[in-house]
Amino acid sequence: MNIDHSRISDIIRQAAHEQVLPLWQNLQQDQIEEKQRGDYVTVADKASEAFLTPALEAVLPGSLVIGEEAAHDDPTLMQRLTSEQPVWVIDPVDGTANFAAGETPFAVMVCIVQQGQTLAGWIYDPVEETLLQAERGAGAFLDDERLTFGEPSGVAGDIHGALSTKYLPEEMRPYAMRGAGHLGNTRASGCAAYDYRAMARGDYSFSFYYRTIIWDHAPGALVVEEMGGVVARYDGSPYQPASDATGLICASDPDTWQTVRRLLVER
Repeated sequence: MNIDHSRISDIIRQAAHEQVLPLWQNLQQDQIEEKQRGDYVTVADKASEAFLTPALEAVLPGSLVIGEEAAHDDPTLMQRLTSEQPVWVIDPVDGTANFAAGETPFAVMVCIVQQGQTLAGWIYDPVEETLLQAERGAGAFLDDERLTFGEPSGVAGDIHGALSTKYLPEEMRPYAMRGAGHLGNTRASGCAAYDYRAMARGDYSFSFYYRTIIWDHAPGALVVEEMGGVVARYDGSPYQPASDATGLICASDPDTWQTVRRLLVER
């Protein structure tokens, strides 16, 4: 498949700057809805998805689309992931709670999935105007810079990363929080896009999640893989973006992955 990165990037930037950014810090209360406790949608999410859906379909004729908000309204759309056709997966505003509060970080995320494999992904932050993108087998880039991970520190206290316990089962949380005390600085940003960009920049060596909905993680997981990192479930099994499985650790190298698992998961 020939992926036109330039055209796709322009579409994502246009959606972010025309449909999302003008509403940042300008939302009215009636433009924010709570889909379920702690899970928000705004008029910007809906506008961004409505813009991206036909624009991306036109890039790959015959392709299908799953947008976060459309899938919330019609969960049967998730069945498109079993199609042999390429499927666009859209997170129209990642970090909606931050966005709705007039804060950062937030971003627009898009990926292409075909037959259970992420082929390419894009993460765009319209405030910082940074574009993180990857294509399977072709590498990962932050703007025009090709990305690789640096040398691991090897010391748990120097391992910094994203630690999201929001959806972690109650029985796992005490162990994970104790283990986090042996790691370096950790943060729950409320925006997976931010976490993956922090890994790309070398600020983080890992990211840890329990809930792994495809639009939140498929683009960033591909970035980590293309940088040479490790992406796997808590039990070490491969991450499959279309799977309903839970638990995900992304790390810069195998030793860091094992350290994070030992401190946050093993009991």
